[in-house]
Amino acid sequence: MLAELLAQAQQHHDQEATLHILESFTPKIKASLRQVPANDRDDLKQELYVKMIEVIQTFDIRELK
Repeated sequence: MLAELLAQAQQHHDQEATLHILESFTPKIKASLRQVPANDRDDLKQELYVKMIEVIQTFDIRELK
């Protein structure tokens, strides 16, 4: 499922697929952010999402096949 969304996000520039991928990682991100001081959480969360979008766009999907 995640591999299909990744392919769709890359090949068709599907923003909905990208959003679905990001949402699937949201619980883990929230849990990890609890380890960071409260005043740094929003900035770090934004940076994490930006980095995830970069990875979604550049990940070599041939490795998934």
